[in-house]
Amino acid sequence: MYFQYAKESKPSWWRYAITLTATVFAYLVLGSLPVSLAIWYQNRQGFPVDVVSFAQTYNPEFIGIGKNPGLAMLLFPAVAGFFTLWFFIRWLHGRNTGQMASAYGKLRWKRLLYAAGFWLLLLVFAEILTALLMPQNYSYHFNARLFFPLLGIALVMIPLQTWFEELLFRSYLMQGMGLLFNSRLAALLITSIAFGLLHITNPEVRLFGLASTMPYYIGFGIFAGLLVVMDNGIEMACGIHAVSNIYSAVFVSYESSVLQTPSIWHIEQLHPWLMNLFFLLAATVFILVSHKKFQWRNWKKLWQPISS
Repeated sequence: MYFQYAKESKPSWWRYAITLTATVFAYLVLGSLPVSLAIWYQNRQGFPVDVVSFAQTYNPEFIGIGKNPGLAMLLFPAVAGFFTLWFFIRWLHGRNTGQMASAYGKLRWKRLLYAAGFWLLLLVFAEILTALLMPQNYSYHFNARLFFPLLGIALVMIPLQTWFEELLFRSYLMQGMGLLFNSRLAALLITSIAFGLLHITNPEVRLFGLASTMPYYIGFGIFAGLLVVMDNGIEMACGIHAVSNIYSAVFVSYESSVLQTPSIWHIEQLHPWLMNLFFLLAATVFILVSHKKFQWRNWKKLWQPISS
């Protein structure tokens, strides 16, 4: 039903071409303006700026900017991309926000809040286990002066950033790929790989390598895609994605994270194998519980043709 619904939204190739071109322009060009202007201003004021180190680590202190303003600048491209993508889907494809979110023509807030709350519990549980196994790996860094502005930025901008990625990959592109190949499975795999490639420039990927980090990003894409296909909407994926990024930015961060923030706790050394293991276990638990709660019975549709 989720893919069939997309047929009613003027799925012409030229509409996709215009929408994607405008979105990429907004993300890469308009989105980079705050950082570019900040670097220009710092240079003009004579402050030392290390653009290469900033590009490798995303640490805004290399360009003379605090971590909270740096986080806002880092998230701005996705915010610009979100409003651009939303506008063109609304104007060019004639779909409202509810139609973008699910096959039911409305945004199901209960689904989103259920997923966010349940996933947060799983994250906290996994964090407690990790802290018990390696207590020496955690350090406490709470600073109220930095924390509350960070919290405000995270609660406002991260939902827009994650909504952009879900709207792009799990709604717009997944439905488009589904109609193109007449296959939910093909759409899920293609968009999951594309989602992983979006994160290939992240600092942790450069530090730990593709083999250690891509299983997480592509795995998250597959996990979120499964939720979308089975639940006929992106609300659960949005809730999980948003709470994951807010948690990483506000509560527990690490040195090589793409989100360089003054979080409450700091991990001295990230263990990608442990991160992948806990993610796999959490995703499995979430799917099993949701399968029972929402009675997802027709798993065969994953490999059945969409038109059948």
